[in-house]
Amino acid sequence: MMWDETGLSDLQAQLAHEMLSRVSAITLEKQVWLVRGVVNAPERRGVGRVVLWDGRRLDASVAFDMPLTDPEGANIPSGDLAAALRSAVAGCSEQDVEQAPRDAFGIPVIDASATVHAFVAQPQFHLSDALLAAGAAFSIRPESDEPAELRLRGFLLLDQATCRLYLDTPTSQDTLPSGFDLPLRDEEGSVVAGATGAQAVLPMLLEMGEIERLRKDVHDPYCLAVYDLAGWLTGR
Repeated sequence: MMWDETGLSDLQAQLAHEMLSRVSAITLEKQVWLVRGVVNAPERRGVGRVVLWDGRRLDASVAFDMPLTDPEGANIPSGDLAAALRSAVAGCSEQDVEQAPRDAFGIPVIDASATVHAFVAQPQFHLSDALLAAGAAFSIRPESDEPAELRLRGFLLLDQATCRLYLDTPTSQDTLPSGFDLPLRDEEGSVVAGATGAQAVLPMLLEMGEIERLRKDVHDPYCLAVYDLAGWLTGR
């Protein structure tokens, strides 16, 4: 089968979407935790149970009960819950696991309510959380029937404060996308997940023809041109 450039760009976009979901793996020091399952916590209304394991031994699994709402009853965004889970895992000791009650599968269950609510009160995101949020705003599911103005073809973490998203349109005939630099930290240097505003601003800049003012004089072999939304969005 011979693929044209549009078909190949579709495959590239699907790969970017799939890899984006793996950006925020729960990595602590030299250990990586994988998600074994997500279920409702029995007899606990409004609580989701996330089961983790080390990818080698199922008997090393640990489950964490995560409240789906904050103390005032507002829903907690799933991205915040995923980030809070990292904190829960980091604060879980071997003694906590040994003393934890077991579920029907013999998996120790840790109540992460206090950790989640503390995270909601004072979020501390990882750069991977911010990268995931920035890319997800433009990532199109392969089976999606909804039209999109811009599509994620790729992404790259440039440094500790900036990522570059490679975007095109779903009907693009170009062999290369355009690169857009987005900020991952606020003015105080704290990591911010999902607060760049790029999804709303970028289509407007493109429609008004204002995007060329943000073009950077840099060479990137992965794209046709690079535009600095990081400086524009933060005012730097």
